Amino acid sequence: MKTILPVLCLIWVLSFQNANAQYDLAKDGFSFRGLAINYQYPINSELNRTEFTAAIEVEYSRYLAKRLNLLLPFKFGRAKLPLDEMGNFDRIGFANLDALLQLQFFKESAFIVPYLYGGLGSMFEDFDDFSFQAPLGVGFDFRLARHAYISTKVEYRIGFDDLRDNVQGGIGLKFLFGEGPVELPPVPPVTDKDGDGIADIYDACPDVAGLSQFSGCPDTDGDNIADKDDDCPTVAGVLEFRGCPDTDGDGIADKDDECPNEAGIPANNGCPVRDADNDGTPDDRDQCPNSAGPASLNGCPDTDGDGIADKDDECPNAPGSRPLNGCPDTDGDGIADKDDRCPDSAGPVTNNGCPVITEEDKEVLQFATRSVQFRTGSSSLRSTSYPILDQVIEILRKYPDYNLTIDGHTDSTGGAETNQRLSESRAKSCYDYLISSGISPDRMSFAGYGEDKPIASNSTAYGRERNRRVEFNISLKE
Repeated sequence: MKTILPVLCLIWVLSFQNANAQYDLAKDGFSFRGLAINYQYPINSELNRTEFTAAIEVEYSRYLAKRLNLLLPFKFGRAKLPLDEMGNFDRIGFANLDALLQLQFFKESAFIVPYLYGGLGSMFEDFDDFSFQAPLGVGFDFRLARHAYISTKVEYRIGFDDLRDNVQGGIGLKFLFGEGPVELPPVPPVTDKDGDGIADIYDACPDVAGLSQFSGCPDTDGDNIADKDDDCPTVAGVLEFRGCPDTDGDGIADKDDECPNEAGIPANNGCPVRDADNDGTPDDRDQCPNSAGPASLNGCPDTDGDGIADKDDECPNAPGSRPLNGCPDTDGDGIADKDDRCPDSAGPVTNNGCPVITEEDKEVLQFATRSVQFRTGSSSLRSTSYPILDQVIEILRKYPDYNLTIDGHTDSTGGAETNQRLSESRAKSCYDYLISSGISPDRMSFAGYGEDKPIASNSTAYGRERNRRVEFNISLKE
């Protein structure tokens, strides 16, 4: 801290060479501040708020010369004075009276006035013991009104006695007093820097030679408009457009006209309105300038009339909804028909838009596999099988987007060729029954596998009974 403040002083002196101190029209000032004082920080280097005590300061300031003031502050209050470096202290009353020099960078109209100060101070402990201190500080005054400021400061006081270094900070109000004679500036000599015969004090353009009719300013393009008032000083123009030309005569200056050689309108930045597809929407606002469309769709066509422009419509020839990018959803399952394997039957996305076969219906098909019966050694259906096949028919009607495969199987009794023919004819008997009940043959197929695909051992009666079966497998249409 003892080395930082002198360095700051030097930097500020070099940075504000043209600034003033408290000025000679208000030479006297008074400040009133509340202070916070800490004698512990120089010992332990910790700014603990519990170590601060309060004090009052009254300060008189006097203008001495440019950038230099005299300060006479008087402070009184209570302090926690260290007794040793172990943190022991004693609370005492004190008073300070200082004589300081202030380096102030003052401009009367400035909002912030910074300053540095330093000097010699006295310390009265319990208003009895006396010692010297050397204050070094920095501050800022914030302008409230002419000659009235909020005044802030922070200082480090170097004690001449041990354990008497301390830091102080304060804030309060400052007022300046006094008015002096106003010094008139010296009359400048008559000069004519540009040599145009017009004195600089009367020359509106003192650095560029000009004409007397334009108060010393030039008119480069000769349009009788001075360059300083001419938005186009190198091109002759008219006064109406501040010296700029209007080549196409459309009332828009060339510099603001996107089509300076074609008459246009202001709404189109000086260009003529163009509408290549004659749909009433100008090309500059037409997102489809070569295809006629309504203005509500920015000039783009809507072939299917669903309110979605063809360029944004994935199904431009079929009316649809905006959430599905213009595509229809016939079954209302939230899947566009073009992506729906079953566009006429609602189903979840997980099943490609097709209805899911319920577990109950799956059980019916499994039951039919076990329960359809034929006469012994024959492909003739027993009458007990009809109700079961009727349930299969109801399932096919319930799920029109599904096809059925009918697979016939036998046990190993008899010859393989005979069993092959029998399994195929039994599958066909079921196929024929379903067709006779109105199921389209296009939705079904049948096949026989003889004894090639057993599901149980043929060495037992129970196993052979399970192997004699007709399987009903339902699957989505391709």
